[in-house]
Amino acid sequence: MSDEHVNKFRKALEANVSGFGLEPLTENQLDRLAKHYEMMREWNRHVNLTRIVDPKEAARLHYADSLFGASFVGGAKTVLDIGSGAGFPAVPLAVLRPDLAVTALEASHKKSVFLFEAKDALELPNLNIARSRFEEFDWSSFDLLTSRALDRAGDALRPLVKALKHSQRLLLYCGPDLIESLARFAPSTHRIEKHAIPQSDERFVAVFARS
Repeated sequence: MSDEHVNKFRKALEANVSGFGLEPLTENQLDRLAKHYEMMREWNRHVNLTRIVDPKEAARLHYADSLFGASFVGGAKTVLDIGSGAGFPAVPLAVLRPDLAVTALEASHKKSVFLFEAKDALELPNLNIARSRFEEFDWSSFDLLTSRALDRAGDALRPLVKALKHSQRLLLYCGPDLIESLARFAPSTHRIEKHAIPQSDERFVAVFARS
């Protein structure tokens, strides 16, 4: 892995965190996220983790995007990231918030192996990895459920939206079409917040919760 790519990533991430209006990362947090990026780029040569590996694009579209969602975690103590893939938003959330118990749920064997390796390399005791399909996983005990790039998200998340408990919230990184699709199936007791992700015209953090 070229140091040039990692250095570009670090500078771009710091710039985007500032541009998003977020608190600056500590050196330790920046080191861990840069390590994750380095691993992701290396693994991506053999495993299809992501199409976005350019340091500047990854810093904004993967990492700063994920960190922006931390502003809406609220008082949650446990987080389930559904379809975590390369670890977004699970890894940035776990790095930023060591007080959170974050579980990355990923059905793909190869991607889950990457997540286990990343957890160890980044020394994140608050990050857990679960290899399972969402439909077969018991999510009832988590305070916050989140998802960023789930395949067929509309179909997969519709039952979840209907079954949210009063103590739970669903936080999605998505476009307006998915928000509108899920809103049509949300009970009238639900409230929906929509927060525009900085530097994007079509990306939002949407929070579904029971009133």
